[in-house]
Amino acid sequence: MNFEAVKAWYTESVRRRIRNCGLAGVFGIILMPFALALAAALVFAILHGFGQRRDEPMTTTTAVWISLAVIPVMFIGNRCVPRQSLMDKYMDEGAPSFGGRYGRRGEVYVAVILWILFAGPRLLDWSIASFRERTRLKTVDIHGCSAVLWLLLSRYKKVPYEEIQTAIPWLDMDNTIPQVMAIPGVVALTVAPAGLSLTEDMRKGMRAGEHD
Repeated sequence: MNFEAVKAWYTESVRRRIRNCGLAGVFGIILMPFALALAAALVFAILHGFGQRRDEPMTTTTAVWISLAVIPVMFIGNRCVPRQSLMDKYMDEGAPSFGGRYGRRGEVYVAVILWILFAGPRLLDWSIASFRERTRLKTVDIHGCSAVLWLLLSRYKKVPYEEIQTAIPWLDMDNTIPQVMAIPGVVALTVAPAGLSLTEDMRKGMRAGEHD
């Protein structure tokens, strides 16, 4: 696979990723209002349900205003609540024994409520991250990254950084190597001498002209 073929493959890969990041960002922005509305409706249902059990029931208007006021709090709380899922927690720590299945069921209910409450803010985070990645991809050194990919593809073992610089003397290592390391399928190996390599799947995908 010659350099021009590698460059054409990588150019198309970057173009696709830019498009996908843009679509993901827009998709998140579109869904965010619906997620916030669902969260506000959940808060309203909880307030209305518990409010009716009080000696002086909470009025519907009060419940609505509180539900709307909670929306800004969701964005603040999103920064404080751990992102670890219950499945990850069980895998790391094991299922809690206290409370038996009822305790675990309660944790699941809490996790679902939190997921609904913070879906809107996390969609916004997702959109911002997608737009940032889109902006980063637009500044990628296509020619330099393609040259490094071509070199890595031509070797079936790790290529040390010093060898990369020797083989491509015009390459701006400080600028281009971090961009190459961000490409899915590129492996940074730290054992001396440190360098880069490609996964076997990426090698096959590049030669077949496949894109993620």
